[in-house]
Amino acid sequence: MDSFYRQVDEGRFESLPTTAGPWSPHAQHAGPPSALVARAMETHEPPGQMRLADVRLDILGPIPVAPLDVDVRILRRGRSMELLEASVGAGGTPVVLARGWRIVRAPEDFPVLRGHRQEVGATVPEGPGVPLDLAMPGMHGDGYLSHVEWRTLAGGPGTGGTGVSWGRQCIPLVEGEEPSPWQRALVLADSGSGLTMTVDPRRHTYINCNLTVALDRDPEGEWIRMSSQALASPGHGGTVQTVLADVHGELGIGWQTMLAHDARS
Repeated sequence: MDSFYRQVDEGRFESLPTTAGPWSPHAQHAGPPSALVARAMETHEPPGQMRLADVRLDILGPIPVAPLDVDVRILRRGRSMELLEASVGAGGTPVVLARGWRIVRAPEDFPVLRGHRQEVGATVPEGPGVPLDLAMPGMHGDGYLSHVEWRTLAGGPGTGGTGVSWGRQCIPLVEGEEPSPWQRALVLADSGSGLTMTVDPRRHTYINCNLTVALDRDPEGEWIRMSSQALASPGHGGTVQTVLADVHGELGIGWQTMLAHDARS
């Protein structure tokens, strides 16, 4: 069975061709390495009753389809919360830096706080899922795009900067392992900018330099629903904001800071 990575040593992973993003067969989509960071944070010094609450990643440059070294350490220890820091390197060069909080799980009788959410369960649409069609010139579709399937409810690439889709990864993150709920969410979350892609990449650059995801509840099941919107302010910059949900309702948010600029000649 295919996977995104094969573990070859403690903290070292072989990046398989399935990780390649739409821009090049030699550069990874940020989803799989983001999930690899979440995996490292979840499994570092097993935390007992704690859960991963958020992950904040800075993408330092293109992530090559090459062996990755993942290192994680605890910056702040406590009985109720821990701050972790992780780095991902390729060939001795850092490509991702990340921090995340692990916190003690809320008691089962803690008051429900819904905010503005309408907690209505949803059903994954039936029918075959399809790869995300970005319709970009020279798009590489044989990597990540071919191993995540989507069922679109509204919008999508080329339709105005918004998109609502159910998605799921079709292969394990690491060979021989069942992905955790957090890993499933992180494999998909960086696709918010793809679900909402509207600008012509031949004329405009609109790419993210980071990814932040905060989940107040761990997702259940294989499918994650993403409701994303792309925003840009001429003379300033852009963001992509995503609400994540599962069949029981909304469970967290993601956002990306976007470089909005003219395409390089």
